[in-house]
Amino acid sequence: MGNQGAFLRPCADLLALCDCNNFFVSCERLFRPDLEGRPVVVLSSNDGVVISRSNEVKALGVKMGEPYFKVRSFLEVHGTTVFSSNFRLYEEVSARVMASLRRAVPSMETYSIDEAFLEVPPEGRGAPEEWGRLLRAAVLKETGIPISVGLAPTKTAAKLAADRAKKRPETGGSFALLPGAPWDELLRDVPVGDVWGIGRRWSDFLCRRG
Repeated sequence: MGNQGAFLRPCADLLALCDCNNFFVSCERLFRPDLEGRPVVVLSSNDGVVISRSNEVKALGVKMGEPYFKVRSFLEVHGTTVFSSNFRLYEEVSARVMASLRRAVPSMETYSIDEAFLEVPPEGRGAPEEWGRLLRAAVLKETGIPISVGLAPTKTAAKLAADRAKKRPETGGSFALLPGAPWDELLRDVPVGDVWGIGRRWSDFLCRRG
């Protein structure tokens, strides 16, 4: 699983972007394991918009940031469990996840409540995707939170790799994007606005330019 051939040539300087899957939903499921595999959303502080969706809700077509009043009836019809946000819980769980990651690597940069960039240790550079899967399994065992791991020489590429790891089950939650990879093929279906560091204005400009 995840054998990408030329994608996996050893890389001397390798970063990993670890991204918690549907983080707020995953936190709520820690205390409601009966909700695993069922549609769940978390709402913003004032219950105004959807800020976290389970995969089941994503499959229903509900978008991030969707006003709750617009989708409330739709969610109810599909048996969705709805939570108001509990940021104290999410911060506590985030601290546990970051501590678990920090124990595994020489250095780490916390990027957000549910993301961190890691320096991949030498023992992980020869088979980076397998190292990522082992890290994923360790974090899940220690914290109960599923993560996706993207590995690459740069932060931008690691973000793209993590997105692929999250969306493609065949990767086992870990994907490496390294020198020698067919970048044109891998980026063909990636909207320019999804590339980390390209804001809306640049995205609109580049799309107009084709």
